[in-house]
Amino acid sequence: MTRSHTPLLPAIGWPILLSALMLTALGLLGVYAAEVDAEGPAVQTTRQAIYLVVGVIGLLAIQAAAYRRLGRWSYFMFGVTLVLLVLLVVARYVPMAPLITARRSTYRWIDLGPVSFQVSEYAKVVFILALAYYLRFRTNYRTLSGLLVPFVMTLVPLGLILKEPDLGTSLLLLPTLFVMLFVAGAKKRHLASIVALGLVAAPAFYFSPLMNEYQRDRIRAVFRQDETDEKWRLNAGYQLNQSKIALGSGGLTGQGFAYGAFFKHDLLPEEHNDFIFAVIGHQWGFAGCMGVLACYLVIIGCGLTIASMTTDPLGRLLAVGVCVLIAAQAIINIGMTVGLMPITGMTLPFVSMGGSGLVANYLAIGLLIDVGRRRPIDMGPKPFEFDDEDTW
Repeated sequence: MTRSHTPLLPAIGWPILLSALMLTALGLLGVYAAEVDAEGPAVQTTRQAIYLVVGVIGLLAIQAAAYRRLGRWSYFMFGVTLVLLVLLVVARYVPMAPLITARRSTYRWIDLGPVSFQVSEYAKVVFILALAYYLRFRTNYRTLSGLLVPFVMTLVPLGLILKEPDLGTSLLLLPTLFVMLFVAGAKKRHLASIVALGLVAAPAFYFSPLMNEYQRDRIRAVFRQDETDEKWRLNAGYQLNQSKIALGSGGLTGQGFAYGAFFKHDLLPEEHNDFIFAVIGHQWGFAGCMGVLACYLVIIGCGLTIASMTTDPLGRLLAVGVCVLIAAQAIINIGMTVGLMPITGMTLPFVSMGGSGLVANYLAIGLLIDVGRRRPIDMGPKPFEFDDEDTW
């Protein structure tokens, strides 16, 4: 027998929402500071604020729709997403203007008059929903052959997103898949074997035509950070070098809001997208960076608490998937900003400028909060517990 507790926002949902809003506020301040310094109208700030409102409305709409009902539509939404991703790939070879046009030699956006959206940003949320719905009552994924369908569900959108190209978003799908499979009870030796095969194949992928030369340069940049070659520092290593200088120059409390050479002289490329964390460090220093990390820890901590408390298989997998999605995105972005990972074009969730990414992240935490507000009280066994536990 099952019943649900359904306040509009449960107690555990408020810290998640407030942390996300604080992160978005930091991003809006960074965009506003640049626009004010340029003595122009705050067009980008206004646009991002509108997307914030849309994202919060989407979060509330999910509360009304309920994640279980959305789960029943997940395969349909997944199919529509794949069709749109295929259209983006086809647009590279067949002109589809004005619906799809290239931006910086990439095909990621679909234009609908004054509104455009990036399909891959929404694809990652739909992917989590569809994968969770597929795994919720199955046990076949505990065999090696049973892992085929989940991997196909992952590799098809991953390949299409890579083709746009969008390396950053595609990097999120595999860790999300592995953690969701692990939580669902897939055997550890099977997952470890697949990871080992992937590591063996990685060098072949590095030299394959699937990877562009500029992507190889970004990987090499991680290992060449200490080089004093001026030509390299002004070309392949420029973004990383500038990012580290911006962070370091912030010190403990930063240069101050809208102050500092990196604002005055536009010294950091993609400062409000890929390198927004460096902007925060430049303006508010180490204290500001720790504040950002604290907000992510609150979101992930509350999300994992929700996952541990629910006895609904779909809800548990959704909660875990959203936590991994946000955590992986934040880790990769911050890692590339400080030089621990290659620059991949990964944005910082809730903070970086970009409407599609912002709305998609609020939809993701909308699912997370909805799982928390509909925790079933179930007398049956907990999900994903098996008699034949994997002992390697």
